[in-house]
Amino acid sequence: MRLLDCNDAALRLWQDGEGIWSPGITWFAGGQYQFGEPAWQRARLSPREINNRFWHRLSTQPLSPALGPARHTADLVHTHLQTLLGEAPGDVRLAIPGTMEPAQLSLLLGILQTLPVTARSVIHRSALIGSAVGEACAHVELHLHQASITGVSVTDGIATAQETQLLPGQGLLGLMDEIAERIGEQFVSQTRFDPQRRAETEQALYQQIPSLLGSLVTQSEISCTVEGHTARIAREALAPVGAAFSRALAPLLPAGVERIALDALLSELPGLTSSGEHISVSAEIIPRAADVLEVTEGELIFQREAPCSGLVAPGNPPGIAAQEDAPVAEADSGHTAPATAVTHQLIAGHATPLTLGSSVTDGVVLSGVNELTVTTEAAVTLNGRSVEGVTAISAGDRLTVEGVDVDFIVVEV
Repeated sequence: MRLLDCNDAALRLWQDGEGIWSPGITWFAGGQYQFGEPAWQRARLSPREINNRFWHRLSTQPLSPALGPARHTADLVHTHLQTLLGEAPGDVRLAIPGTMEPAQLSLLLGILQTLPVTARSVIHRSALIGSAVGEACAHVELHLHQASITGVSVTDGIATAQETQLLPGQGLLGLMDEIAERIGEQFVSQTRFDPQRRAETEQALYQQIPSLLGSLVTQSEISCTVEGHTARIAREALAPVGAAFSRALAPLLPAGVERIALDALLSELPGLTSSGEHISVSAEIIPRAADVLEVTEGELIFQREAPCSGLVAPGNPPGIAAQEDAPVAEADSGHTAPATAVTHQLIAGHATPLTLGSSVTDGVVLSGVNELTVTTEAAVTLNGRSVEGVTAISAGDRLTVEGVDVDFIVVEV
């Protein structure tokens, strides 16, 4: 059964371990809408042709400003889902963030009824995260325009999502703006080149940010190249961004919380601090946790509870990495250190940087730090082993697709 993860910053459709990443961004050009990755790659180039709030503001209020023939954001969500789900009938589960209001959830379910799918269950995303952690925690997740904090209690092996608090303006797009500003300052001071002066170079910078953050988890300084200009970016230069987020987050954390489950990209933010143990949660934990749920017949209800799945015990399984208190990037006290983030791909002797959401080759997308999603029906091997769906990579691995070899490497400075 397919599962639709409805966080607009990391919206994915999962089936048989394969996740299609399609964030809640649309680009209207040539008389048609394009969603997800193509829109992500045009966000700075064509801002007047972009809408990134249609999931965030899901409603039937008139769309302002207008974008193509859509009357309201519900039309855009309908078209997005129609594109993502396709024409194949079937059942689908929904993982819904606590930020979605009851009226929005009702509207979403109504939209799904117009498509050839049947919603079989609706589960709170934070309950799934809590079930994977297996202990009481605070789930901090990034959306495109805000962050949210949901307390999760665990009683008799059942994780229950509690009230959700909001951090408006502290979403993925806002954090990327802050990070881009800091990186831009380093370019100006070191090279006199400002990557934010032109849309093309600004887009190139934004697309590198996720992989740069991944590299800074294990390196104190990395290099960033835009249009032939290279600047050295130290972790400390970006630390004020994480520190500001930490100050905004601290008052909203549940009292006495000992474990904080963080979205993977957020956990890589330099300067992020808080009391308690940090647990970095990657996208694939959502469908894995949902697999333990039973589909019930009858009225469709919003489930706020999930049985603990034991995905984090014993040790740290794929998808969840426990980290120590204090700055996440410097965590080290007996926990397994995160693998060095792959920074470049090498094809026929030519190295190009990897960016989150970019195409490695036809039918293979970089869907996370050291994570690929294979969508092609062609034979794909990793180090000679057949792979499909979501798979992890490391420096030194070789991917082969239709006779093309792609080597994954780390470029250090």
